Amino acid sequence: MSGSSTRALARSELKKILTTRLWWGLLLGAIGWTILWAVLSAAFAGVEPGGGQPASPPLDTAEAIRSVYAAAAFTGAYIFAMILGITGMTGEYRYQTITPTFLVHPKRQDVVGAKMIAHLVVGLGFGVVGVLTAVVSGGVTILARGFELGFGLEGVWSSIGLTVVAVALWTLVGIGIGTLIRNQIAAILTAVFITFLVEPLLSFALNAADLGSVAKYLPTSASTALLSPAEVGVEYLAWWQGGLLLLVYALVFAGLGLALSVRRDVS
Repeated sequence: MSGSSTRALARSELKKILTTRLWWGLLLGAIGWTILWAVLSAAFAGVEPGGGQPASPPLDTAEAIRSVYAAAAFTGAYIFAMILGITGMTGEYRYQTITPTFLVHPKRQDVVGAKMIAHLVVGLGFGVVGVLTAVVSGGVTILARGFELGFGLEGVWSSIGLTVVAVALWTLVGIGIGTLIRNQIAAILTAVFITFLVEPLLSFALNAADLGSVAKYLPTSASTALLSPAEVGVEYLAWWQGGLLLLVYALVFAGLGLALSVRRDVS
């Protein structure tokens, strides 16, 4: 496919996203979830939890500020970005629009590729909105506790920028899941179940068994590493390794989904 055709198809896919109510519904969910995480992160940073547990880093440290602005924004937005990617593919099968889409554009790989481009663009928007939401809501809480906003602390701006990239990459993961599992409800439930329950439990079990060197390669651990986390006692990759690994996950899921999409009958 030529460059102009690719751009035209990507614009068409982008229009599909933006002319529905789903994207802004998911965006509102991401905003609300991000506010919750940012406010809680800022409110409890440095507070002694009791029970002999160590306090998290105080708000005058770079680790805590990155947690409020970057980690909270990512946690609040990435699930919704992933769901956006899932529905971008499964919605075509649910509403039987995939058949005319592939009839107009017989090269299925081009259609899936255009969907990846369009959703990556919207995913970047989700990341930007998530970061802005975390900065505003978390920043207000930080000021209310008598601390400075901490924008000049080490690594804050790079973590903020990488958060936007990480959220966007999860839309590609969603596209991959949506092409692997064509049923929309099943795809969303499976993805959320694995992300929220299976992977955290697996990560905990691996770290408890002194297998942190394995747990750090899980997708959300790679995402956390990318954002320069404030967590201690957990083994992570270097930030650039986490970003690269997350990109690999996104490409593998998308590639598998593309391979299946090309071979499946849509009738």
